[in-house]
Parts: sequence; structure tokens; C-alpha cells
Amino acid sequence: MKKALAFLWCTSLVAGDIAQLQRLADNNRFFELQRELQQPGWTAAEILFYRAITASRFGQEAAGIELLQNVLRTNPNPVTARKSHEEMAMAFARIGRHKDAADAWGQALLLTPGNDPEREEHENSRILMAALSDVAPVTVEFRADTPVTATRNRLGSWNVPVQVNDVNGQWIFDTGADLSTLTATEAKRMGLSIRETRAFVSGSTGKRNTLQLAVAGDLRFGAAHVHNVVFLVLADEALHIGPIHYQITGILGIPVLRALARLEISNAGLIRLRPHDTVPQGPPNLFFDDASPIVEVDHDQHHLQMFLDTGANATVLYPSFRSAMGRQEKMRLRSKKERVAGAGGALRRKTEVVPTLRIEVLGKAIDLKKLSLLSAAPLGNSRYRDGVIGMDALWSGFRLDFNAMRLEVE
Repeated sequence: MKKALAFLWCTSLVAGDIAQLQRLADNNRFFELQRELQQPGWTAAEILFYRAITASRFGQEAAGIELLQNVLRTNPNPVTARKSHEEMAMAFARIGRHKDAADAWGQALLLTPGNDPEREEHENSRILMAALSDVAPVTVEFRADTPVTATRNRLGSWNVPVQVNDVNGQWIFDTGADLSTLTATEAKRMGLSIRETRAFVSGSTGKRNTLQLAVAGDLRFGAAHVHNVVFLVLADEALHIGPIHYQITGILGIPVLRALARLEISNAGLIRLRPHDTVPQGPPNLFFDDASPIVEVDHDQHHLQMFLDTGANATVLYPSFRSAMGRQEKMRLRSKKERVAGAGGALRRKTEVVPTLRIEVLGKAIDLKKLSLLSAAPLGNSRYRDGVIGMDALWSGFRLDFNAMRLEVE
């Protein structure tokens, strides 16, 4: 499919570097793609599609959707039309326009062959968005400032205090969660009504979990009152971490965190919401891969992109990271087998141990120890990433600004 897409674009556009743009887009290298688009010499027609997807991925979904609609008005080839509908579907989903997302997925599926390996996942996304078609986008009001303090949990991540229907909870602060999530017991305790759906969700171990949905009209998190919060509701056992006998009750996911606009957590767990702060200067170092935030990091003068997952206790490197490592770093690698537990169960995998590693985020050095370097790339879009940044890289404190699309580390 990707070879066909590259061929169709190269035959319809006369520019030697268009193939390079296509390669970067196909491999989700959006930081590099953005930098390429900023180079002089391009015409508007040549890069319309790439401008559209880049705007959408870097948090400017409304502008990206409008540009993608312009792409579709040019009557592009079927492969490009399918990709445009898919990008629109993901953009609509990120801004809470669920019905529009379902419709866009439907249009994309009309152009997707029956044996395409992505078809089942995209149909599942369409079902999920259709089930939420009556739910309005997330909105947020900021009222009197209320001190909020996170606490470290046994998983090695932050729990944060929330309130729904005057019931208090302690949920994981998780940029790695596409949607906020509750156990069935927690949803009942919060007084939320359950919606049935045919969709499924995959846990961190890859195991599929059937799901139900719930919607909270008002969720309180410090000074923020967040409205129209969608939850996945899973069986309690799906969020039970067996090896340490720990029950996750709730997860505060990326739609809520993004609605808060700007926030920071100190090394002591003090949370500050800063929705009205001035947007910092400088290029973004975050983009969205579907709903997942991807952060650009540097190692030994190499640019890499990693999944920002505050629900994970440890940073993990994928096989592609190896190409950025020096000779001495590679010589210190040692093989091992490890057991990983998460929502959905546990798995064993072969890895190599990286004794020490320094990465940089916006020039801030972060020294990490005893990292796992996976021997095999993950499946799906994750294979285009160079790893996962977990809480071991963020305990010194961090700031998230979804208006500027920036992560800063203390």
C-alpha cells in the first residue's frame, strides 16, 4: 500500500524531493517532515497534502481538516483520498467531533480493500466514534484555584485526585491513554451510566478487552471543571496488575489532559494548571500519532521520536534507537528476559539492558539507568517510534503545553 501511494504521488507531481516528503509521511517522521516543509522552493500545490497532515498532527486540527477537505476537492487518486479521510477521522476524534470522525472513517473504509491489515482496527475506531456520536466535545472551565497534589503509586507513576458527582477518586495521570478509563466498580461508585458498544480496546500487553462506555458531564480536577468526559469502562480484572496485586481504578487520559491546555507537575507532586500563561517561543517538540503524544528527543546528535507515556514507570528503547548509539554503548549491552505487566495481563520478552543513557529534551539532559532495548519492533504505528519515555525520565518535574505542543523537563 505504501509503495502504491508513493508511486501515485510521484507520477502526479514533478519535484525530485516529493518522494522524500512521502517517505517521511509514510514513516510518521513528522518532526523531519515539518522541517522539510519549511525549506524554500515548494509550491502550494505540491505540498498541500503534507501541509494538511502536519497542521493536524501538531495540534492545529481545524486548519488541518480544512486543508484535507481542499485535498479531496482536487479529486485525488483513491489511495490519497483514503489517507485524507483517515487523517480527518483522527483529527475529528482528537477534538471530540465523534460523529464527524465516524463518518470520515466510513469514507476511508469504502476505499479500503477487504484484506487490508488495517481494516479491522479502523472499523473498530468507526464503531467507537459512532457510539459517541451524541456526545459533545470536551470543554473546560477554570474556577477558583484549588491546590492539587499527585501521589506516587506502586506502579511507579502519578495518581491524581479527581471528583465526579461529588465522589472522590485517585486516578493515574496517563498521557499514554487514548481515552480516560474506569473499572466497572469505579464507574458504578461514581454514579455513571454504562453504554454498550461492540468496540474493543487493546491493553499494554496487546490483549483485547471488550469495553463499555460512560460519559461524565462534569469532572473536577483542581481548578478545572471538565465537561463531556468520555470513559472506557473495563472489567475490574482488566485493570488488575497481578504480579504486584495492584488494582487500577481509574485513568485520566489524553483528552482531559489536553483540554487543560497547560499544566505542570513538580518533583514533589505539586500540580499547577496554567491555562492563561503566555505560549512559549520556539518550535514544538510534540505531535499526535492518532491520539498518542510523540516527543522529539536527542541522543548523541541524533533526533529521535518517542511515545510520551506518563502511565509507564520506565523508559523503553525500540530497535531503531540502536542506530543512534555509539560503539561503546553497544559494547555494554547485555541480553536478558523480562516480564512486563500492564492492563490486560503480563508478557515475557527478550531485551538488552542499556546500563546508562543520556537523552535531551529541548536541550535539558536526562540521565537514565538500566533501560530495556527491545529486540523486536512493536506492531502497528508503534513500529515507527524509537521508544517510550516513562516516568523515570520525568520525576524531576515536567510541563506540558498542548497549545504550543511542547514538553519541558525540569
